Amino acid sequence: MQKRTLVLILLTSAISLPVALVVATDAARPALADEAALPGVDTQFLAKAIVGGRNEIELSQVAARKASQAEVKHFAEQMVRDHTAANDKLMKEADRHKIKTSGTYGTPPLEPSEQASMTKQQLEALSGTQFDKAYMQRMIQDHTEAVALFKEEAKNGKDKQMNELAAAILPTLEEHLKQAREIGGQVGIQS
Repeated sequence: MQKRTLVLILLTSAISLPVALVVATDAARPALADEAALPGVDTQFLAKAIVGGRNEIELSQVAARKASQAEVKHFAEQMVRDHTAANDKLMKEADRHKIKTSGTYGTPPLEPSEQASMTKQQLEALSGTQFDKAYMQRMIQDHTEAVALFKEEAKNGKDKQMNELAAAILPTLEEHLKQAREIGGQVGIQS
């Protein structure tokens, strides 16, 4: 009986010791490169890009409902599709780098600001040609800022994957800016 108990203890120890070593080794191992914290410049880019994209999606959802001219409505629908796709990619990067949507030290919340909410409310109060003109003016302004932001990240960001993602999204933003200026001219915006 004592011999059986001793064998059982030895077998149990032989099984649990390697498991304990694996757990201890995993805990001591540094994070994978994919899970590493982003440099500050890249974290700020990611936060600004996500928030900017969400703002454009929200404004464009309003425009898809309220625009009086077909070109503005089609542009708004395209903005919702394209910025949703871009933000999905950006959010995957945020998740991979453990950036929380509620914000963390040094990273603002990844939600539209009060200013963006006020802009949305002001747009919702407009209608007809006034709405179209205000929305397109906002899209020109937002895309001008977005193109500059993505160019800066593509050129000077510290994280290679973030540089590549910014460079991949940039042509779409540049095309949006071109379209926004063309449609803006059609609704009476002087550039």
